[in-house]
Amino acid sequence: MTPREVPHHFRRVHRAVYVSPGLTLGPVETIRAAWLRAGPEAVVGGVSAAVLHGATFFDHGDEVELVRAPTGQGRRRSRVRIVRTDLDPRDIVAVDGMPVTSVIRTAYDLGRRGPAWLGLAHLDDLTRSTNLELGVLWRYVVDHPAVRGIRQIRGLIPWVDPNAESSGESYMRHLVLAQGLPRPETQVKVFDEAGRTVAKFDHAYREEKLAFEFDGFDYHYSDEQRASDARRDRETARLGWHTERRNSVELSNDPFEFLGRLELLLEQRARRRRR
Repeated sequence: MTPREVPHHFRRVHRAVYVSPGLTLGPVETIRAAWLRAGPEAVVGGVSAAVLHGATFFDHGDEVELVRAPTGQGRRRSRVRIVRTDLDPRDIVAVDGMPVTSVIRTAYDLGRRGPAWLGLAHLDDLTRSTNLELGVLWRYVVDHPAVRGIRQIRGLIPWVDPNAESSGESYMRHLVLAQGLPRPETQVKVFDEAGRTVAKFDHAYREEKLAFEFDGFDYHYSDEQRASDARRDRETARLGWHTERRNSVELSNDPFEFLGRLELLLEQRARRRRR
């Protein structure tokens, strides 16, 4: 097949990059296609690097982030975002045959980006899905102090929790910690009198028997799941627990309603426990 014939038989993804017409590209193939177009000097970075390292919180979508040398312009074009910065060779590893920012460098980059809750979600995700050691990340941050967003990542590292199971849970926990409320336990199991597990809470204050849940729209809003949640809440209430539930819209529209309610319940149940 000659180069002139290729466009007649394959679907163009980027200039000089083609795939079979019926092929749906997954995240890895989408990243590879963009990297092939950019050339071997480009390095996969940001959320794209996190995906290649196994992170799962975020829908990668079609945009790919690539890192290139500082000369030239950063830009978004053809579903590719080019970031211009220097990378130490030690910050680059090979994943699926592509040069990718290391787990530490990827965490360092994403943890400095705003908003802060999103940076925390990325750090939770990378810690959960890779061998990221927070002590090593802290040392890396200390060694690279004079960059944008450094204060944010320094504040986030103590809040990282690899038990978080979604970006929504990270968002909810960030609201609570940023408000100055006590740090909750995560993925807390509740047992009935026979020792059977009746619930696993996203977040809980065990001594006060107070839990709060992030209800994602993709899971908690079918009729069947809502009925199951209601049965679970009745059973945990029988065991002395109180559960607060919020979804992303409720938290975004009025986070202070949730925080005020949580603070009030904490005070009430703490007083009751001390009696």
